[in-house]
Amino acid sequence: MTPAEAHAAAAAEGLVLVRADNMTGFKGVSRNSSISKPFMAELWRAGRKRNLGYFATAEEAALAVARFLGPEGVAAALAAEAAKAAAMT
Repeated sequence: MTPAEAHAAAAAEGLVLVRADNMTGFKGVSRNSSISKPFMAELWRAGRKRNLGYFATAEEAALAVARFLGPEGVAAALAAEAAKAAAMT
């Protein structure tokens, strides 16, 4: 899935790829040592780490995170990021 396809899929599902201040630029997405699928999506939920899989692009991994969070979770994550940014200014 290309980055544009991931953004389009998120928009079609009423989701947003949640940005973060990390190397990949997305919440819950990190680099992996795998050559074929170098991005990993994982989140902490109820005290446990949930591995959502390995992906070819950061945007595809971010889409998996957004789908896992659902619309309410995405809204909460965006609100938390906005509050954090407001606190820094």
